[in-house]
Amino acid sequence: MKDRIWERFYSIPQKLFSFNATRPVLLLRGLVLFAIGILGILNPVFVLTTVTMILGGVVLLFAVAAFLMAWNSGRVSASLLLLFFLLGLAGLGLLIYPLYFDMFLMVVCGVWLIFAGVWSILSVQKRFGQLVLPMPGLVAALIGVLLVVAPFIGVAAISWTAALLALLFGAQMILLALGLDAGKWVIPDGRRKR
Repeated sequence: MKDRIWERFYSIPQKLFSFNATRPVLLLRGLVLFAIGILGILNPVFVLTTVTMILGGVVLLFAVAAFLMAWNSGRVSASLLLLFFLLGLAGLGLLIYPLYFDMFLMVVCGVWLIFAGVWSILSVQKRFGQLVLPMPGLVAALIGVLLVVAPFIGVAAISWTAALLALLFGAQMILLALGLDAGKWVIPDGRRKR
């Protein structure tokens, strides 16, 4: 039973972006993704905060369901109870303050990029002593500083990237649903029009 639930859970992205669906389903998916892409380009922060809130709801539901399953089986320990409480608190935080979480995540990524960039510069400089090789580390450190100083820029950049991907996938699904294949229209029985 548990294996079926996990298989269904892991197959969601595959089913969402699968191109082996019927034409109406493919068209519907394409239109929804295209609309999300347009909305994401027009208002990127709204889309990212909505996704973060959905993630928060999933984390909160997972924490409650895992607690109830552990409670029913009689396997609740203090450490497990603390873990479920922290997961539930994180899910609730994602639901209530999604933009703060996104900005906090950008600051964490920025700090990591600063350390990774400085480490890269120091290690390459000690080993090779050239000026060209530490450039990627310098760029990473500068991007990290930018993310720490202005995390909103990182949130907007990720939102626009996700929106652009949704727009492209949506357009591709719409074209496939309408029968466009390699620049030629396809008749429903699979033959090509000449």
